Amino acid sequence: MASIWYSSDVTDDAAGTVGKNDLALTCAAAVLCMFAIRDALTGMLRYLLQLAHLSPLWFVPDLLAMVAFAYFIWHYAIQKRSSFAIIATLSTISAAAVSIIFMSWTPAMFASSVKSFMPIFVGFICCGRSVVRLPAVRVCLAIMSALSIIGLIFAPHIDYPWVGADIDSFNGLRNISRVWWIDGKVRYGGFAGDSTMAAFMVLFPYMMVYRWVPKWMNLLILPLMFWAIQVSTNRTALLTLAMFTLHLVVVDVLIPAKNRLDVDRLLAKFSFLTVLVPFVLVFTLAGAELQDVSSKLMSLQDRIDNSWQLPFTYLQQIFPAGLLIGCGLGCFAYPMKFSDMAQYNVPVDNFYMTTYLMLGIPFLVIVAGVFVSCFRTVDRTKLLLLMMLNVYAITVQCYGPAFATLMMGYAFSDAFMTETGGWRRRVRKPEGADERVLVTS
Repeated sequence: MASIWYSSDVTDDAAGTVGKNDLALTCAAAVLCMFAIRDALTGMLRYLLQLAHLSPLWFVPDLLAMVAFAYFIWHYAIQKRSSFAIIATLSTISAAAVSIIFMSWTPAMFASSVKSFMPIFVGFICCGRSVVRLPAVRVCLAIMSALSIIGLIFAPHIDYPWVGADIDSFNGLRNISRVWWIDGKVRYGGFAGDSTMAAFMVLFPYMMVYRWVPKWMNLLILPLMFWAIQVSTNRTALLTLAMFTLHLVVVDVLIPAKNRLDVDRLLAKFSFLTVLVPFVLVFTLAGAELQDVSSKLMSLQDRIDNSWQLPFTYLQQIFPAGLLIGCGLGCFAYPMKFSDMAQYNVPVDNFYMTTYLMLGIPFLVIVAGVFVSCFRTVDRTKLLLLMMLNVYAITVQCYGPAFATLMMGYAFSDAFMTETGGWRRRVRKPEGADERVLVTS
């Protein structure tokens, strides 16, 4: 009988690209698990760390993410000379400088801006390799998904001690549990303390490990996931879970094993059509009264009329160059509220739009690289994450919960397998006068 962690279901699945489990991958896996634990248990951990007067420990993963950025520069941009890695490096450094100029320098603003973006590089350094091939990572992700499910299911019946608590942060007091209502229902946050983060931690860690779980057990776990996300009232996560369930049934059950990688590649490519959704909705439904159709469409109407339009309007008025070069790290994300430009801060609920606002046109080049990588990657887990995150990111910024930013980086990572070093040719002069040998490096 197959073990839950070594199910026969993965024998037909290129669940991770072939690559040695070197020190860099092991370190990246450790930091990934730190972020997963931190985001799944945010409310509880911050509450307990403050009680124990150990709050600075909260920022250890953020410091390690900066080390990942340095490794990414050295290994992928300098040593491997990946064109997309060079673009990502230069655009990040320039965006950090632009953020100082555009949002005006304050230590809290700059620290928040850099901290919010660095987790993406933890995912980037998994280029060509898979962390879920490591058993310890699968165990960690499965436990965090299970705890997130439990925390949400019991949230309506238990008053967690961290609900409504304020904790000290480097930028002042912060409430670790925001209780929201939607259609008269409370948005519970479980152990994470935030409903969006809790729903994300139910869904995406499990997506990374479900291929190692027997199919019959998946059928038992999926209803619990629906129940937990329903408690969080997160509609985007609920839609993504429905699509994940459809993918599991159609691709992993009905399609022959030899064709699954090709199908996932095709679906990942088509998922990039979701990048156009906000722009299509703005052009077709701006000014419409969707709330008259249903009160559930009120938040969508607000995105169409405000959060997906106002940032570009503000940039056109106060920083026109930002429409092309971006307005810097943290721009139109939560770090902006710590700057002198806080009055212009708009919660841009879309990952691609937010990142374009930060990095400008270079980000479009990186996205093109990610799209091209779909043609050659053999990692079905990354392809699945990419297609599901593209759906999820239509209405979610994915900055704030660091694990969401990290997952974006992990799904994008195979774009950096391209090396420019292999394009160059060197000519070596032979000793004979009548022949020339072309040596390709």
